[in-house]
Amino acid sequence: MPRPGSCGHDVRMELGFTGGVALIVLLGVGGQVLGRVTRVPSIIVLLLLGLLVGPVLGWLHPEAIFGDILFPLVTMAVSLLLFEESLKLDLGRLGGGARRPVIGLVTLGAVLTGVGASVAAWAILDLTPARAAVIGAIVIVSGPTVVGPLLAIIRPKQPLESVLAFEGIFIDPIGATVALGAVHVALHGDPPRLGLTSLAGIVSGLLGAALYVVVVRSGWVPAPVQVALAVAVALAAFAGAEAVRDEAGLFATTAMGVALANQRFVPVGALHEFGSHVGLLIVGSLFIVLAALVDLDALLHYLPVTLVVVALLALVVRPVAAWLSTARSVLTGRERAMVAWMAPRGVVAASTASVFTIRFDQAGTPFPQLVPVVFGIVLTTAVLYGLTGPLVARALGVRGSDAVALDEEGAPLVAG
Repeated sequence: MPRPGSCGHDVRMELGFTGGVALIVLLGVGGQVLGRVTRVPSIIVLLLLGLLVGPVLGWLHPEAIFGDILFPLVTMAVSLLLFEESLKLDLGRLGGGARRPVIGLVTLGAVLTGVGASVAAWAILDLTPARAAVIGAIVIVSGPTVVGPLLAIIRPKQPLESVLAFEGIFIDPIGATVALGAVHVALHGDPPRLGLTSLAGIVSGLLGAALYVVVVRSGWVPAPVQVALAVAVALAAFAGAEAVRDEAGLFATTAMGVALANQRFVPVGALHEFGSHVGLLIVGSLFIVLAALVDLDALLHYLPVTLVVVALLALVVRPVAAWLSTARSVLTGRERAMVAWMAPRGVVAASTASVFTIRFDQAGTPFPQLVPVVFGIVLTTAVLYGLTGPLVARALGVRGSDAVALDEEGAPLVAG
């Protein structure tokens, strides 16, 4: 049966597997190029393109193209995305006056955001506390893929720019890990099981990191091959963790990335090219697929309540979390107010929501609100802060005279 909003075409008959994959990759890379050219966060472009060719026009049906391997492919792609994000979680990169407010935002701020978002989801969406906590945990994340382009437009002063950029980098793996735990509790209601699952994933990830370090330190692997080796070992850690405990794979790649980011035995600078090359293909293709899977009717059905949730997040939850988290820091009152008005959601939020929805479906307990609500939050917060961010920064007087150079991850090259 054609999906709601589709024109009834069967992409499997029109394009076949090869044509379908080519279209996904072309749109995935092209969407990111278009985003960079127009300075629009690429996640907005990708989601709109995926919605257009999927539920709107009905040209792309990932279920028909990939069949039974769709879920394993999506899960593995998300695991590599979390590996890439976790490679950025190096506290050694954070210096100067930015350190204290960033640590506050990714600890106390993350807790306050998760609790506030969970309460909002529970009250507005009429969910059980466990399911509301899943949404609350997912929207903890922000991400450099959406924060970076906004900072390039807003051009805030230092150390404000460093605070916003590094919060986006560090909060993704932290929020994703919390969300993994929330999903496990919602599905199984068994904290000891969660402990065993996370332990299996962490051990597998640490073993993967140790293997990579030993092999690279031996001198057997030339620099151009190190990225490919890291991807291969990350996938092996994912598979090993899944073989021991279901749902442990995402813990494994996250743990491996964090371990590699904070060890000092071998340099990992080359691994950051992963996000610029392999990651470009994975993120783009993943989001075209995920957006094409969205039920447009459900997205529109939940849009009114999603907007209420976004209003609470933007006007209540984020300001309270930001103000308390940056207390007694080097930031001025105006800079703290700007931090309170910058909390877009991005790649990790949308991708983890899609994977978790499939896990709920497989467990026989569907969670129909999860994807449309989270995708709605991602789109509306990106548009909200994209449109108002420069105006608020100008009104507060926190814009710099010149843009600060950002690295490939959207972080300042020199943290203030």
